[in-house]
Amino acid sequence: MQYRKLPKGAEQISVLGIGTSSIQASSEEEIEKIVDTAIENGINFFDMASSEAKPFAAYGRAIKSRRDKVYFQIHFGANYETGAYGWTTNLDTVKRSVDWQMKALQTDYIDFGFIHCIDEPADLRSIQKAGQGKL
Repeated sequence: MQYRKLPKGAEQISVLGIGTSSIQASSEEEIEKIVDTAIENGINFFDMASSEAKPFAAYGRAIKSRRDKVYFQIHFGANYETGAYGWTTNLDTVKRSVDWQMKALQTDYIDFGFIHCIDEPADLRSIQKAGQGKL
């Protein structure tokens, strides 16, 4: 596997990553096998923008003993309260969703965040205000 270093930071990210958009069509056992095979072959980047909540627990089980070998990208604004993908800019809902995702992934940290729902300049200003200037 080839890796690339990000412009800032020391992370070596595999040039291939695994997304979660349609992986929920597989059984949880199959998802675990897919993630396991990916890691065994050097893939270390997993983008967690799933169309359903189902894959999160399977990913968590698959990486449990090797969390230090993978990178998760979580999507701030993705909301899985109904079991299916939804989105929000409500800060409290975003926080609950991130907490839920980390619990399902069996991790206490995320590596990368992607902010969803920024379609207009006013959306960005709203997020910046909610983040109290920490973005």
